[in-house]
Amino acid sequence: MNIDQYLDAIINREGGYVNHPSDHGRATKFGITEAVARTQGYQGNMQDLPLAVAKSIYKKQYWFEPQFDQINEISPAIAEELLDTAINCGVNFAKPLLQRALNLLNKEGKEGWSNLALDGQYGPNTFQALTTYLNKRHKDGEKVLVRVLNIMQGQHYIEITEKNPNYEDFFYGWILNRVSL
Repeated sequence: MNIDQYLDAIINREGGYVNHPSDHGRATKFGITEAVARTQGYQGNMQDLPLAVAKSIYKKQYWFEPQFDQINEISPAIAEELLDTAINCGVNFAKPLLQRALNLLNKEGKEGWSNLALDGQYGPNTFQALTTYLNKRHKDGEKVLVRVLNIMQGQHYIEITEKNPNYEDFFYGWILNRVSL
């Protein structure tokens, strides 16, 4: 799959314009919050945000800048999961998840890569660890890695909802639409 296919699925899940009082993102269209739209130069009313502008923001801020396009070259399933997590939980939350997951799966370095720094910076070590893991574990390994990423995303929803009960308005939908095993 490619980024446009991923975005079509994500935008379908996100829906159109919403401004829910419990959502800290406030005015949102196609999943793009007003704050994100403003940082990317959009100055219009959020109800009028064009789909093309939303897709452009997603590609720039949630695909190319975090290097998920490079992960996509290695594993589209993992890239798609990271993209979805970044969009719903934030890029800074999503990026180190891959490193955390690979560290959990390296059997204390016996699988061919050492523990990665949990810095969210994808350099040669992260790409090599992912490639080594997938070469060793194949499709089942990819499935396990996507599950680990989903579990971490689900745990994030649990933690933020426990801290802020207003998020109970969204919790069911997050688990239904964002976390799959």
